[in-house]
Amino acid sequence: MNLNYAFMLKDIPVVLSALPLTLALTVISMALALLLAGLMGACRLKRIPVLSQVIVVFNTFIKGVPLVVQLLLCYYGIPLILKSMDGFLGYTFDPKNQSYFAFACVAFAFNYGAYMTDMVITSYEGVDPGQSEAAASVGMTRSQTLTCIIIPQMIVIALPNISNYFMWLFKATSLASIVNVFELLSVARASTADNYAILEGYLIAAGIYWIICIVVERLLNSLNRKLTSHDRRPSVAAVTEKVQVS
Repeated sequence: MNLNYAFMLKDIPVVLSALPLTLALTVISMALALLLAGLMGACRLKRIPVLSQVIVVFNTFIKGVPLVVQLLLCYYGIPLILKSMDGFLGYTFDPKNQSYFAFACVAFAFNYGAYMTDMVITSYEGVDPGQSEAAASVGMTRSQTLTCIIIPQMIVIALPNISNYFMWLFKATSLASIVNVFELLSVARASTADNYAILEGYLIAAGIYWIICIVVERLLNSLNRKLTSHDRRPSVAAVTEKVQVS
């Protein structure tokens, strides 16, 4: 097997030019997914009538439908929703100026938000209930308990799973070309089509995905070790002292 190494060296910068957009798609989708997962997880933990059942049905639908189909549903469905809002509060629908990047972010956020809802619930349940009782006994409000005691410990518990979901999402962005988002893989495919160096292009893309995943995994693993090595989860006594001082 003879590979065109000269072409591969010349093509690497071309493929790398799509990396910023791919990372932006990953980070924005991940942030939205975490926000969505937090809201849905809170609703389920509160057992809000009707809304909890709606979230369960929504999550079941998301988990049972392929991500490709969800991307296409957002690609064709969101413009219809926007069109129906034409004229509402001064909004003007422009069919020639569609944000396919935003459509992809919505699809990825819904998909990964549904999966990470379970992560939020299990992370909350992993925090010792005695922490909340101790915080209440020293006069901390519910909001102080959540922001200073519960949520920091949830982050420590969930961080390994967040790392995995981030890498899965980064690789899943290779499907975004279906909705006209020219991410890393689609640029690699387009740049090699005219030169008939298809294998070389896919090898370059695979190498970039691999290197980025290694870097992200090591960074997040390092962060996780720093958070857990000296038991950095906040104690009620330490937080109470900080609150009183402030």
